[in-house]
Amino acid sequence: MSKKKIIILSTACAAIIGTCIVLWKVFASTTRIAFVNYQAITLGQIAKANDNSFVKLEELPADELAKASRYDMVFVNGMGIRITAEQRHALEEAAKNGTPVLTTAATNPDNHIVSVDSVDNEFLAQYLVGGRNNYRNMLRYVRRFVDSKKLFAPLPGDPEISASSMLYYPGDNETLNFGSVAAYEAWLKKADRWNDSAPRIILTGRMGVSDSLIARLEQTGNIVYPVNVIQTLIKGGHADSIHASAVINMAHGRMGDQVTRWLESENIPLFAPVNANRDYDEWLADKMGMNGGFLSQSIVTPEIDGAIRPYTLFAHFTGSDGLPYVEAIPDRLNDFVATVNNYTSLQRKPNSDKKLAVFYFKGPGQNALIAEGMEVAPSLFNLLKRLKSEGYKVDNLPSDADAFEALLNENGKVFNSYAVGAKAEFVTRNHPEIISKEDYKKWCAYAFAKEMKDDIDTVDGSFPGHGLADEDGRLALARLCFGNVVLIPQTAAGLGDDDFKIVHGTESAPPHNYVAAYLWARYGFGADALMHFGAHGSLEFTPRKQVALGSNDWPDRLVGTMPHVYIYSTSNVGEGMIAKRRSYAGIVNYLTPPFIESNLRGVYKNLADAINAYNQATSSADSASTAAMVKKYTVELGIHRELRIDSVALFTPDDIARIENFAEELANEKITGALYVMGVPYSDEHIKSTVEAMTVDPIAYSLHTLRGGSLASLRETAKRLVNSGVSIDDDAICRIAGISRSELDSARTIMAAIDGSKDMLSRMMVMASMMPAREQKTSKIAERPATKKHGMIPGVSSEKALEMARKMGADEEALKKMEAAIKSKSSDAKRSAMPRHPGMKKDEITDEQRQFAMTVTEVERALLNIGAYRDALRNSPQNELSSIVNALNGGFTAPTSGGDPILNPDILPTGRNMYAINAEETPSAVAWSKGKELADNTITMYRKEHGDSIPRKVSYTLWSSEFIETEGATIAQVLYMLGVEPVRDPFGRISDLKLIPSEELGRPRIDVVVQTSGQLRDLAASRLFLISRAVKMAAEADNDIYPNYVTEGVVESERHLVDKGVSPKEARELSTARVFGGVNGNYGSGIQGMVEAGDRWENESEIASAYINNMGAVYGSEEDWEKMRDYAFEAALTRTDVVVQPRQSNTWGALSLDHVYEFMGGMNLAVRNVTGKDPDAYLSDYRNRNRARMQEVKEAIGVESRTTILNPAYIKAKMKGGAGDASAFADVIRNTYGWNVMKPDAIDNELWDDIYDTYVADKNSLGIKDYFKTVNPAAIQEMTAVMLETVRKGMWDASPEQVATLAELHTEIVNEFGAACSGFVCDNASLRDFIASKAPEQAAAKYNKAVAHVRAENLSSDDGMVMKRDELNNTDTVTNNINGVIVALAVVAAVTGLLILIRRRRKTYTEK
Repeated sequence: MSKKKIIILSTACAAIIGTCIVLWKVFASTTRIAFVNYQAITLGQIAKANDNSFVKLEELPADELAKASRYDMVFVNGMGIRITAEQRHALEEAAKNGTPVLTTAATNPDNHIVSVDSVDNEFLAQYLVGGRNNYRNMLRYVRRFVDSKKLFAPLPGDPEISASSMLYYPGDNETLNFGSVAAYEAWLKKADRWNDSAPRIILTGRMGVSDSLIARLEQTGNIVYPVNVIQTLIKGGHADSIHASAVINMAHGRMGDQVTRWLESENIPLFAPVNANRDYDEWLADKMGMNGGFLSQSIVTPEIDGAIRPYTLFAHFTGSDGLPYVEAIPDRLNDFVATVNNYTSLQRKPNSDKKLAVFYFKGPGQNALIAEGMEVAPSLFNLLKRLKSEGYKVDNLPSDADAFEALLNENGKVFNSYAVGAKAEFVTRNHPEIISKEDYKKWCAYAFAKEMKDDIDTVDGSFPGHGLADEDGRLALARLCFGNVVLIPQTAAGLGDDDFKIVHGTESAPPHNYVAAYLWARYGFGADALMHFGAHGSLEFTPRKQVALGSNDWPDRLVGTMPHVYIYSTSNVGEGMIAKRRSYAGIVNYLTPPFIESNLRGVYKNLADAINAYNQATSSADSASTAAMVKKYTVELGIHRELRIDSVALFTPDDIARIENFAEELANEKITGALYVMGVPYSDEHIKSTVEAMTVDPIAYSLHTLRGGSLASLRETAKRLVNSGVSIDDDAICRIAGISRSELDSARTIMAAIDGSKDMLSRMMVMASMMPAREQKTSKIAERPATKKHGMIPGVSSEKALEMARKMGADEEALKKMEAAIKSKSSDAKRSAMPRHPGMKKDEITDEQRQFAMTVTEVERALLNIGAYRDALRNSPQNELSSIVNALNGGFTAPTSGGDPILNPDILPTGRNMYAINAEETPSAVAWSKGKELADNTITMYRKEHGDSIPRKVSYTLWSSEFIETEGATIAQVLYMLGVEPVRDPFGRISDLKLIPSEELGRPRIDVVVQTSGQLRDLAASRLFLISRAVKMAAEADNDIYPNYVTEGVVESERHLVDKGVSPKEARELSTARVFGGVNGNYGSGIQGMVEAGDRWENESEIASAYINNMGAVYGSEEDWEKMRDYAFEAALTRTDVVVQPRQSNTWGALSLDHVYEFMGGMNLAVRNVTGKDPDAYLSDYRNRNRARMQEVKEAIGVESRTTILNPAYIKAKMKGGAGDASAFADVIRNTYGWNVMKPDAIDNELWDDIYDTYVADKNSLGIKDYFKTVNPAAIQEMTAVMLETVRKGMWDASPEQVATLAELHTEIVNEFGAACSGFVCDNASLRDFIASKAPEQAAAKYNKAVAHVRAENLSSDDGMVMKRDELNNTDTVTNNINGVIVALAVVAAVTGLLILIRRRRKTYTEK
């Protein structure tokens, strides 16, 4: 063959091949379809429907929209999609350049991008209604008509749009639909699935797959009613005929108030299993579990409906086609269904047969039972009496609460590790439950994987570990059995004596005795239900995931399938949410102690009279003389120290104004009386004083805002109104507030708009689900016209699109269809792109209007609800007990918000299940306004004290309860300090941030450093990410007209890191890190045990170093979540001038709550040791809704000490209570010591003198010593030990007489009652020696013997304290040692292998 022929033939072959390739590409190549923002559930259903190997489905992430043009079709789910302007532009460009794009359900009109033909649009929209046939035909349609493929492109069937069905049942091929309950039940009977006596379960929601769940529920004896729209089922009365035992909602958002009311009226529990919404393995390995919007929609908002058990049931798995699909996790499916069955069995089981395991929390040794705000023993006694009256088998219950408490103290003890002698004696004398190794091993195998059992052994050694045990090596469990009710004291969840760390979380597995208690309750005792009594225990703080737990997480495994009820303080909603989400508890909240008057006005009468005379002075001479009197009384009372006023200099008008405010605060401070006893109503006197505390200030401050005047006189006016019993109507409100009727109506309209903007997405979803389906004609493939690509073009008007279609040759029928589609689309767009709520538009509601409306609402709410508050307070105690009984009957507990009744009166009545807020909407508009005001106040206070200079950096602590109750006001402070403000989407969620222009800000951008509690971290991780973004934005801001302290701070942090030896690259990366929290996922700092173990530290720098280490994990982003980075926290603390701590509850203060000195004091100490300067310390005081303010911590301590522990009225009220009230005195003294360590200048020597005079010298003749001897000897042991340790550490300059008296009293109580035995009393060798040296010789000898008896002095003093990073906990130490051995062995093996390899190669080379 000639060369020419070869060339011609080759060219022809190439042409043929090229033509074949082109033809293949045009007519037969694979159709690639992308899906954007589609849930894995929907994608999985579409993938299952795909029967064509020439159709390839892919998931296209929003951050890869630039690749959209590579596909033959792009489907976009516009519901809630969040894309940037750049991403939106990329999709628009692809659409304009010919890529078919169909966006449906766009909630933001800007995202409504459609480029497919209007005819195709109509067909595809109908196919997207769902169902396997529809999805299969949709894919066929895309290939044949959109991608225009001729081969391997079967003709699609017509869309199937069935009549709206009420119920459904998943079939093998297609879902069966039923129009009524009767029709469904008829089918069940015909299909032999009916059982008259079976529990009936309603299943609703779309965030899980129902087939396997239904199958398992049916296998275990239930009848399941799968419901499409539960609101419709209820609204039409259809749900009532089912007589459901439970409702399961595969939730994404709320079901709404209508459903909640129905659940409450029918008393049906609501379960909300969770879809992890990510790949199973990825979720399993994730420490967070879930965060952001999906956390809000899957867990937070369902809780508002009253849902319980946020149990992770579903996850994503990857199909053979590479697409994700959703499936129930097999082992968790069985446990979830067993849990539901256990709840429904409570509805059917006689009370006499039910077994209940109750865990309570108490201090070690003789220390009292503990619950926040509640006297535990009498409350527990009242509960047992109520259960007995309800038919429970409660045997051998003592006749009165005192005898019951004595029994608890004797047989339900908890021991610290050093109390070896006391533990051995207890096992011998008190007959605890004995658990064999064989039973324990068997129960562990039932409950969790072997790896978890191995973790326990690693921490606690082999069974029975370090807890109670008998001589035969069996584990001993303290418990009290009263028939079918067993009471179990909760032991420490970790090893060592750092109580806070042990209670609030540790990386380590719990020890054997802790695990055994729960396993015995479940398997040994056979409990039908689990209860934790009082806020709070430690189960919810055991490792590991923060939310959306899995089968490797300790709370998940220890609770197991037992129904769980948690009796929780209403004032601690933040930690209550951790109990709900991490231990699957149904909350029953209880009242705070009553609020009482401080009765201090008379004490400060002379000062008040002098101030009044000064204010009325008309001449300079009178002003000078009255100012001198004010100064005289102020100095006599010591108030100048707490206000940091120079007692030598002349008092300025500003000084006197501060003194006046301080005295007025003392007179009006809200203090609590004796601890609340469940089942016992407040006295009439306490109901009156509590209602006044709830209403007087809201009325007085609101009237002051509306019409001015003296606050003192307005308070008196308000008090008269509250107690007058006068009828209140709109006219009365207008008259009292001094407003017109139109102003009242306007205020109500504005508040309705503000309230309506909250959780708008969930509201819209509920509304959409209840809208009747529009009648829609089903399109027919046979009638489909031949069309060209003449759809609507993005950015082109409808008229121009029609004109373009005419020019392109479209026929009249196609044009008519296109015009109809345009009209329909316009209507749909109006529906899908919901308008903004008026409350979200700045130009509609100004800050002034918002403030006016809120002020009027305060007056209105207080006046209208006075009677309701009285009734709710009176009825709550019995309501709580009834709710507990109902919960144990498998009933529904109504939902409520949380907080104390002063800040949030809506918590009344108690006995309800608390919920939180949607973090994605925070800070709310109200919180933003409040946060800005407080940030400005912080700057003003600092400037006043520091020569008009502005703080360079402010440290903030974030706490969960404050976050919930103020809707993120402290986060608002953080953002505003940085000069950054939130941007809201149409649903009120924070979608973005923007810089506040420097000119508008009017000051430098101020740097921040944030420490988060573990509770806040778990509830609102997305807000921590928001803060991190804001820091970076502020640091990069340029063209500011004021200095940028954030930029300067970043530079300083980087320099500090480099100086510490960090590489320049890593230092640059870490320089903007500003959000920190507990290492290893811990919930607190773990520092209190160290602070209170005074014999184990000599210098405060040791504590500061431990604090910086323990709180040094970075929490600024998902990528760096919980990472420990050397020196990062230390670098972030440089330049810090102010430390801020939130305070939102009226039930605690800086002295009464140990976590304040722990977090705020700890941060203060850390800053002082890093910068060499003691920072200013302010409290963000949110307790009064009408007067949020900043307060210096020393002033706050002064107010609290004067109104509580030094106030005879307060002491007398507490002395009417029980052992818990006596313990509260000891808590305050211990916390005062803590403050003395952390911020010495906050505690004056005179405060210790006053404490001594009040509780040792008994200057008020209250019978203090006899009271403590009778009620709680352990408390006075603790108090005197702490006071003596304060002397020993040189923090209180006590006189020799004071020291001798203290030592004598302490040894007397120990010798008479035995050692208690807390850390101060029994575990501080230096303190014990000091006490013995100061006590009479005979008393000292007896004292030493008493302590030695408890301790069995052969113990090591090493308690595993958290002081160094390599000693964070026992698990870390052991694991690190093991890892070290493994690494060493691996290195040896590698070297040996290398030598062998070299030798062989040399040999081979030689042979060659």
